[in-house]
Amino acid sequence: TRTREPMDDNRSYFRQLLTRRDWAGGNDFATQMVNFSYAIGDRATGACVLVDPAWHVNDLVDIVEADGMSVEGVLATHYHADHVGGSIMGHDIEGVAALLERVDCPIHVQAAEVPWMERTADVTADQLVAHEPGAVLAVGDVEVTLDGPAGRPAGRPAGQPASQSPGW
Repeated sequence: TRTREPMDDNRSYFRQLLTRRDWAGGNDFATQMVNFSYAIGDRATGACVLVDPAWHVNDLVDIVEADGMSVEGVLATHYHADHVGGSIMGHDIEGVAALLERVDCPIHVQAAEVPWMERTADVTADQLVAHEPGAVLAVGDVEVTLDGPAGRPAGRPAGQPASQSPGW
């Protein structure tokens, strides 16, 4: 497991996690899909958000807790089942609904994604926090800008620490 060093101070926490390498290794479909999930947080407060927690979500929570972090929220980049859970190609994928059984936290999504999240991820509107593109989410004292990365159409936000260059 690799940990990326903080961007510009010891406060920022960032983990890039890959199916099979870091979690969901026993799930052939997860391995085949080659998904990343991210943890972004504030080391000083111990707060973090998980970006696109799907597949074996308890593994993701265990990973960040082993780093001394606590999941305080979710950033859902878009509603696809391999990113937030649901059903795809006849496979049921564990996601944010299962995560909420373990951790009581908000799910941050782009406003345009709310109806799609309700339809596909087995969550309700009251569990979602809708944001417009460009919104800034505070995770402890680390700010995360909710913008879509280059090459992604509108309606597909991603989070990135404000101090990190775009494009992940």
